[in-house]
Amino acid sequence: MEERHDRDPGHEEVIVPVKASQAPASPAPVLEGRAPRASRLPLIAVGLLLLTLAGGVFFVLPNWVAEQSPSPEVRAELEPPIPNAPEAPALSPEELAALQQQAESLLAELLTQQARLEAFSASEWGAGAWTEYRESSRAGDDAYLANAFHDAVPAYSRALELGAQLLERSTTIVDAALEAGRAALEAGNAAVAAEQYGLVLAIDAENSVAREGLARAEKLPEVLALVRQAQDAQRAGELEQAAQHYREALAIDAAWLPASSALADVEEMLRDRGFEAQMSHGLAALAAEDYDRAHEFFNAALVIRPGATEALDGSLQAEQGQRLDQIALIEARALAFERRELWSQAIEQYEHALETDTTLIFAQQGLTRTRARADLDTKLGHLLANPNLLFDDGVLADSRELLAEARAIEERGQRLTGQIEELGRLVTLASTPVTVELRSDQMTDVMLYRIGELGAFAVTTVELRPGTYTAVGSRNGYRDVRETFTVYPGRELAPIRVQCVEPI
Repeated sequence: MEERHDRDPGHEEVIVPVKASQAPASPAPVLEGRAPRASRLPLIAVGLLLLTLAGGVFFVLPNWVAEQSPSPEVRAELEPPIPNAPEAPALSPEELAALQQQAESLLAELLTQQARLEAFSASEWGAGAWTEYRESSRAGDDAYLANAFHDAVPAYSRALELGAQLLERSTTIVDAALEAGRAALEAGNAAVAAEQYGLVLAIDAENSVAREGLARAEKLPEVLALVRQAQDAQRAGELEQAAQHYREALAIDAAWLPASSALADVEEMLRDRGFEAQMSHGLAALAAEDYDRAHEFFNAALVIRPGATEALDGSLQAEQGQRLDQIALIEARALAFERRELWSQAIEQYEHALETDTTLIFAQQGLTRTRARADLDTKLGHLLANPNLLFDDGVLADSRELLAEARAIEERGQRLTGQIEELGRLVTLASTPVTVELRSDQMTDVMLYRIGELGAFAVTTVELRPGTYTAVGSRNGYRDVRETFTVYPGRELAPIRVQCVEPI
């Protein structure tokens, strides 16, 4: 054993015991030279002295060092105590075997768990929990390899606990990302959807929902482009082209609900258009007394819309057409046109009947009724096509009366019902005042046509119904100003400035 005593930082002194079996040094050789004999005596004496000292080193010094070394008891008192490592608990062979079996079972469970966490890329999102998990696992491995099973069991248990927390956390992250990806996909945000599904796949590369979602997100821009084309075509009335674009979008992503819903609407419009076309052809054929073709058209309409009352009526009229006399046929045609709110055609039928016999009551009453409905339809259509007319007080009052007249009709068709609803909405908007702010310089007198004098002010507000107004400002010594503005229903208007600034 080597003992080191610190002295000067640059020097160390090491005491090494001399081996007792070492042979004594050979006598120093006699120097040969030309010196006189008398001069060799001191050299011989020196050699003997060195030989004596060497013997003392080999035989005397070891005993002296041993005598000077402190006894074990003294060394124990002089040397600082060395802390003892905690001793393993004394276990019976059975207990040790059980503890080893427990450690091995925990290790097997830990290896399975670790494989799952690595498959979930826990090292990328686990942060401190993953570090602690790895440290606990290594601590358990070290203890297990050292047969310190009493230390391996708690280390493995702690690692399994941390791993369970990480797995639970991965489930939370995956669930949240899947929901966020689904919401982004439904909102049409391909970038966010791809990011969220990519996060899931970074944790669980085999997640089928995320894979499908990511694939849909990657195709979403193309789907959205086709949907936009379809919407443009639909607005332009090109329903067949719109349906084709929607079908192309669904061929790329069959789960894209906006496309499937819009396609269903367009197909319904196409069916309605086809039904109306067949009915129009059928009624035209009835009017031309071409009952065979009329029957074909009405049957085609029934294929599109089975059980439709008007198509059944038309078909029945076509079947009975040859058995009906001329007057009855005219009445049937007129009533069919009335049910479809085709007032001009109905009027023609009643007038034709009265040309045949002016005393026909059904024709007289039908002509009066259809002329009134045709007049009402014309007025309603004109107002709906020109809603700005409602800005006029007189027109607005007449429109209210017209609405009351239309609402009094009990047997309304689909067209009249729609006209009533739309005109009612427009009348409400035209009757609802809008707050308008006017600004001036407190020196200009302002008059608002249709309202009256407002006087001088810095800022004032007035409640105005939708319409066009003119504000006139006057001030002594300045040229009058005129500001014309239009108030639109439900739309906020920028402040109107009326201020005389040009001296005369």
